[in-house]
Amino acid sequence: MEYDLRAVYVPQWGPFLDDEGREFFVTAVEFWEHATVVSLCWKRRPTGGQGSPPLVATDEHDRVLGVKRVWNVGARSIQHFEPISTSARALTVLIARKTGPQELFSCRTPPVKTSQ
Repeated sequence: MEYDLRAVYVPQWGPFLDDEGREFFVTAVEFWEHATVVSLCWKRRPTGGQGSPPLVATDEHDRVLGVKRVWNVGARSIQHFEPISTSARALTVLIARKTGPQELFSCRTPPVKTSQ
């Protein structure tokens, strides 16, 4: 099965901190037809069972994109969310903290693809 990649966004901010003070960088946000993918990398190689920071992705209307799967391999974490609606104009990525969600960054979503 093939899917189209609509766009890639590379955040210009970071590093970010999780609740335990561990630093990580968000390396890319991929807008696919079937998923919105957030990739990150820990600044220090994680210890066994560290997992990934609890990220939340929303559109500009605060509609939360459901988590489809999370892959953790070495210092990398790849989090798959539901695809963002083609009518959405912005994506916000937050970290779920013990004190409540905190915004990491926002970006524009790709324009709707028109047939040629």
